[in-house]
Amino acid sequence: MKRLLFIVLLLVSFSSEAQFWFGPKFGGQIIVPQYQNKARKDTFKISNKVNWHAGIAMDYSTEGHFEVHTEIMYMRVNNRTQANAIFQDQTLDSKTVNHFLTAPLMARVVFMKNSRFKVFVEAGPRLSWWLGGKGTIISDETEENASEPGTPVNFNVQFVKKELEEINVGDYNDKLIVTKPNRLQYALDFGVGWLFDITPTQRAIVDAKISWAHSNMAFNDGTVFSNINNYKEDLEYRSHMFVVSVAYMFGYNPALTTKGKSTSNVGGKKAKKYKR
Repeated sequence: MKRLLFIVLLLVSFSSEAQFWFGPKFGGQIIVPQYQNKARKDTFKISNKVNWHAGIAMDYSTEGHFEVHTEIMYMRVNNRTQANAIFQDQTLDSKTVNHFLTAPLMARVVFMKNSRFKVFVEAGPRLSWWLGGKGTIISDETEENASEPGTPVNFNVQFVKKELEEINVGDYNDKLIVTKPNRLQYALDFGVGWLFDITPTQRAIVDAKISWAHSNMAFNDGTVFSNINNYKEDLEYRSHMFVVSVAYMFGYNPALTTKGKSTSNVGGKKAKKYKR
């Protein structure tokens, strides 16, 4: 508690020198799924995927080396499961793209503070909210019913607040039903970056982060396809990521704004007094 109070007082003490930065941010990420079942790779091929993210970033900086960084991002996290090549008689290709709102909170230390070109390191937690997802699947079962071989079946992720035993799967069509999702997911981010001050109120930032996930997508005992019986999607995995982003930030210093107003008021009072 004392440490928390000290940090708050420290931030307040720097408030007169602090500057807020806001701006758009976008980039891409390499996604590395890690499954709870280590033996899964003996049967299925797991591959890394690339996707994109975009949103708004905010920085809180001081005259010192310390900054706080946060952002709200829309992020696409995809996954693909294929039959292992050693199983020639098995057909499977399941692709899913999941949608997230994600918000990291990073403590940042900036070096070369007096230079226009700066470098920094940062670390902190990331919270992500699973919005939903969609995908396609080709399996032995879909191939038996397909009008043309190799035609994928589309599906959407459907969150259902019931036990799996209480659901009549026939009531759903082309759905991946998830009754036990981890919609709020947690990760730890570690990164480095480069900051360029274009003007006193504009800056460009490039950063690269490793996001180490700590939450699985869902529990497998609450997951089922509505139209597929002979394959069950494994959602007990977490998505580690290597994230690269670019941001363009605009600065705002409330202390300077207040100072300007104060000077204006004092001048007004002096003018009135002189008039009398």
